[in-house]
Amino acid sequence: MRLLVLLLLLLTSPALAETVHFPSATTPPTPLQQRLAQERGTAIVPQATTELRGELHRPAGAGPYPAIVALHGCGGRGPREYEDALAERFTALGYVLLVIDSFGPRGIANRCFDAASDETVDRVMDAYGGLLYLAGQPFVDPERIAAVGYSQGAMVALSAVALGGIDTLFGRHFTTVIAYYPNCASLTGAVSTSTLILIGALDDWTPARNCEAMMARRSGEGALLRLIVYSGAYHSFNSRSLRGRPRDYFGHHLEYNEAADKAAWEAMAATLRQAFGR
Repeated sequence: MRLLVLLLLLLTSPALAETVHFPSATTPPTPLQQRLAQERGTAIVPQATTELRGELHRPAGAGPYPAIVALHGCGGRGPREYEDALAERFTALGYVLLVIDSFGPRGIANRCFDAASDETVDRVMDAYGGLLYLAGQPFVDPERIAAVGYSQGAMVALSAVALGGIDTLFGRHFTTVIAYYPNCASLTGAVSTSTLILIGALDDWTPARNCEAMMARRSGEGALLRLIVYSGAYHSFNSRSLRGRPRDYFGHHLEYNEAADKAAWEAMAATLRQAFGR
């Protein structure tokens, strides 16, 4: 009876949430740099980095739990109440969620008009900063950490696992990636870990046809990459803050689609369960 009561308390305990700070990642020294420093008896000077802020949500209990790094779009983080609601859904599945704020610490309002390649690189390093931070937490399983990105954040997540790319510099890697409505125009489709792309057929900002063309030109090299296109869905189709309030943003139509949101969540949850084994 005591064991049953304890299990019920664990299952009904609220998720824990806190604001955390951690550094954006830097590329590790190359073997040549390490050898030269050793031969010369000099220390390798750490690279300058940005101190990031994030919201950490986790199930109650010791874990270790699988974890997710969430990467926002070009407009920055969304409304807090919807972010918290999303976190409740992830923690209910038994996953830790880290929502990274890449713009706030850098004093950036948005990057929807003037996104630059160097900022994309910065955000990829932010993703790895989140990965390394989570891997160091005692309640996180370091071998089961995924990235979930939205719009520009989806591009960041895909760049983080591009085959033969920046992930080769790190000892820790993402277990899987979920990319909501990325711009596939310049992607090869070669990824280093299993990846799922979710996008709306009516998206006029990051057109689904670009992702379909990418899938058609794939060489088959790398890990499994799946694409799901939702008919009748626009950009940000899963953003519940748009429920009943579609709008145009930077010249593009944003609209919530309940059917697409539900189907995409189920596809994502199934992908995470398969990758995490739970």
